[in-house]
Amino acid sequence: MTSTTPDSVLRDLVWHPGPAELGRSRLAAFLRSVREPDLAALDRRARQDPAAFWGSVTDWLAFDWQRPPTAVLDQLSVPHETRWFPDGRFNLADNAVHRWVRSGRGDDVAVLAEDERGTSRTRTFRGLADEVDRAAGGLRSLGVAPGDRVGMQLGMTVESVVLQLACALVGAVVVPVFSGFGPGAVADRLRRSGAVVHVVAAAVVRRGRTVPLRAQTAEALAEAPSVRRTVVVGSPEPGTRLPGELSWEALLASGAPAAAVPLAADHPLLIAYTSGTTGAPKGVVLSQAGFAVKAASDAAFCFDVGPGDVACWVTDPGWIMSPITVLGGLLAGSAVALYDGAVDHPDPERLWRVVRRLGITMLGVSPTLVRTLAAADPDLAAPDLGRLRVLASSGEPWTPDAYAWLFDTIGRRALPIINYSGGTEVSGAILSNTTTRPIHPCGFAGPLPGMAAEVAGDDGEPLRDGVGELVLRAPSPGMPTTFWGEPKRYRRTYWDRWPGTWVHGDSVEVVPGDPPVWYIRGRSDDTLKVAGKRVGPAEVEGIANGVPDVVESAAVGVPDPVKGEAIMVFLRLAAGADEGAARAAVAAAVVQRMGKPLRPKAVLVVDRLPRTRSGKIMRRVVRTVHLGEDVADVTALEDPAALDAIRAAR
Repeated sequence: MTSTTPDSVLRDLVWHPGPAELGRSRLAAFLRSVREPDLAALDRRARQDPAAFWGSVTDWLAFDWQRPPTAVLDQLSVPHETRWFPDGRFNLADNAVHRWVRSGRGDDVAVLAEDERGTSRTRTFRGLADEVDRAAGGLRSLGVAPGDRVGMQLGMTVESVVLQLACALVGAVVVPVFSGFGPGAVADRLRRSGAVVHVVAAAVVRRGRTVPLRAQTAEALAEAPSVRRTVVVGSPEPGTRLPGELSWEALLASGAPAAAVPLAADHPLLIAYTSGTTGAPKGVVLSQAGFAVKAASDAAFCFDVGPGDVACWVTDPGWIMSPITVLGGLLAGSAVALYDGAVDHPDPERLWRVVRRLGITMLGVSPTLVRTLAAADPDLAAPDLGRLRVLASSGEPWTPDAYAWLFDTIGRRALPIINYSGGTEVSGAILSNTTTRPIHPCGFAGPLPGMAAEVAGDDGEPLRDGVGELVLRAPSPGMPTTFWGEPKRYRRTYWDRWPGTWVHGDSVEVVPGDPPVWYIRGRSDDTLKVAGKRVGPAEVEGIANGVPDVVESAAVGVPDPVKGEAIMVFLRLAAGADEGAARAAVAAAVVQRMGKPLRPKAVLVVDRLPRTRSGKIMRRVVRTVHLGEDVADVTALEDPAALDAIRAAR
């Protein structure tokens, strides 16, 4: 998407909360309950006494504990070993579903689901509880015990919600696997986790085409010997019988309904595998109570959802925004909406019809999806969004045009866009907007209270201006208990660089103002350092994307004998574009905006850029391949053939 939105227009796209937002805000209600005047005061309080802060959050969420904890945490001196709610007994599924039945909300809608074919389903809290109990009983009948791992390769369906909750109910550990992964990536995650059961869709439907999964599932399970039973959701097609195969319906009927198991607060809830460009995927272990507290508080404080709301994120159960939205939303008392399929099929307005039809009040999308929708229908008239009152986004930095299109064309300048960034490793956000403070285009209002976030320079000390490392000076409940089978790797990845400090891996900048605005400039290991000056790749890409005919770009750093590192820009152009003219225009635009010292060493054109399956451009892969180095893990790539385009670029 070519960027044409000038800075002067962006400055006008600031959203301000009105009386309606402030009056209904759950964050404002929490502030009143703890007698703090504003978020700044709450943040100071949280930094001074993390235990008291998180204790007040947990009290406000009003969870039902099988055994209430006598302490919020055990110690802070060794933060990577902090245990949260150490003597408590807790069950996430009981709190996400059964608690609401006990409170008299059994007939309220809990889940609304629609698929690409237009089939819709709903579950009340009572109906969901019944299905969860039966699925949990079925898992037990298969020999699944607390701590056993269960693979999940499903779309955004009712069954995916039921399975996650059923595992939590009996203490099994769910291993989400992206529904679009190939056999190798599926096998790798099942093998590493030691999964004993794998629950998989018989097929997926995308853009009207049915893609059977049996053959590739058989191939994956041949390399995952720990899997002894396979549960198939949907009508299976003929083919190789899978290990210990049974249908979803047979699972529900195969055992007596199970009750919630009282679990240690730090009992594993899920193992989320995240990929990098070096080494194998990391198995991030998130705990029952820690995830519940963080995801539920984010649902309430960031997205402002609770009873009466319907929360939805356009994603896949294999990515962390699915459990954050689904489990976090249910824990906060909201209903959740699921859409399984391509949201721009058969036309770009499909998503907005789903929003209206399901009564969605909070919708999460990625900037990549917004760019796709805007490019498909740039002159779209503002759609009827029904009950929608909050937009949200995560996964990557915004481009100005995409943000302006969502805010102006879709939201009519009336809906806040909750920029939300943190991720798998913290069970939610570090930086976020809220519905109680002004929201500046493409930016963040700042760190969430309780996350103890700062910007650090190269020495680990606080950085007052410029681009630096996003660091956390204290632990929080949603952090991993470990990496599955690799505890030393967990400490080495996040805690070893500076004493007592979590280094998140994001490059951030705080722009002074009243209030200051935070921006993510890219991954910190993507950050360019040209002649000693730190430059965020997103800044360079924003300039490149503003040049006519540039669809998207990736800026990376390459070794330079004089500057230490120089900028190289890879472009994907619109069909029929003049490559030479575009390359020259991008180089000139970077010089004009950033100065001659930051002139790109080269600007290269490719027909595609490597992306993760969640849409992020993988800059480190671009750099690694261009320099002729090996890429250790390509399972997260949407299209591995994109690597050939980088190799061929000269």
